[in-house]
Amino acid sequence: MVNRIVPIAAKRQRIPLRRCSFRFSGEHSSVTQARDWLSRRLKIVGVPEEISDTALLLLSELATNQVLHALDPTHDTTGGDYFVRVFFSPERLRVEVRDAQGRSPKFHIADPDPDAEHGRGLFLVNALASRWGRFESGRGPGMFFELRWER
Repeated sequence: MVNRIVPIAAKRQRIPLRRCSFRFSGEHSSVTQARDWLSRRLKIVGVPEEISDTALLLLSELATNQVLHALDPTHDTTGGDYFVRVFFSPERLRVEVRDAQGRSPKFHIADPDPDAEHGRGLFLVNALASRWGRFESGRGPGMFFELRWER
């Protein structure tokens, strides 16, 4: 009889995703790419579907503002690259959009013409987010929104 210690394979615990970020090009098509990127991460973490839908809509608004209002001086029609950073907590989600060059986009809440096709993005963010606003970081300013829910 041999007496030896045999390791038992422990069940691997999945480490929950806490934060992630990605750099997107300043082109209009990048808004769809950013939405798809965030959608995959929301599914991994298990964010409720209603909250996920709201997060994707609000990301679309902030990313579109970034592309439209942070124009790259070397190109007349393209905005600069931008980062989307997401923080996951139990029952809370924070999404940040920041210009990759550290520039501050020039946009504000305006009272749009009722027939206008643009100008309602930040109204949506204000109406749907638990909290939102501008933030400052060592790499430049940006905009964020937070969504909260109960389990």
